[in-house]
Amino acid sequence: MQNSSLNHAAIDLGKIRQKKVRKFIGNNGLHSTSGFKRMQSAGYCENDGTTYHKHHKTFLIQQRPDLVWDAYMKIHPRDAWTGDMVSFGVQYCTRYNRVHYIHDECSGLEAGQIIILNLRLLWGALNIAVAHQIVEVNREEMMFKLSYMVGGASEGSQWISLKATSDGYTEVCHDTLYKSNSNFRDKKLYPGLHTKAITEFHESVKRKAEQLVGAIAV
Repeated sequence: MQNSSLNHAAIDLGKIRQKKVRKFIGNNGLHSTSGFKRMQSAGYCENDGTTYHKHHKTFLIQQRPDLVWDAYMKIHPRDAWTGDMVSFGVQYCTRYNRVHYIHDECSGLEAGQIIILNLRLLWGALNIAVAHQIVEVNREEMMFKLSYMVGGASEGSQWISLKATSDGYTEVCHDTLYKSNSNFRDKKLYPGLHTKAITEFHESVKRKAEQLVGAIAV
């Protein structure tokens, strides 16, 4: 039986380095793990599908799809979400009802996890916090899905899928359906910023995947 004290374990803000992530936690009442339990997804809704904008980008990884999939599943979020723009803030694991900080061990990506990231914009003049939830992991189809969370600027979902190329490498497709309350943001700002953010993510996983044993010789 799970220890009842873990049901309301306090969030240690001292272990979260980004000011905007700490502010996001405070503004959304995420002072303990019970707060994360109450978070709601703001994912793509098919009944309102025509109001969403579409974003699509592909990446090539010179490695077998099975090993690339393992890289996505096993990479620590602090190593996956890192770069000039994106940095890992904190992660909540639904299955174990616990929070993972940047230096904690992590068993890998799984459905139910909530990840809060910091986005550094305008060369650091502006920072914003963004929360995603892993809502689906499909190993057979080599696809996983993320959704935005209530409390952020955007609504929508992202699908990351892997498929083999004719030369045995892996093509990674990242598809996003999104919207916000600002048409200017959705059409002028989001596409470029989103491209940069997800590129940093996929490049991090790519480096890990191409270092694995079994890499295909170029």
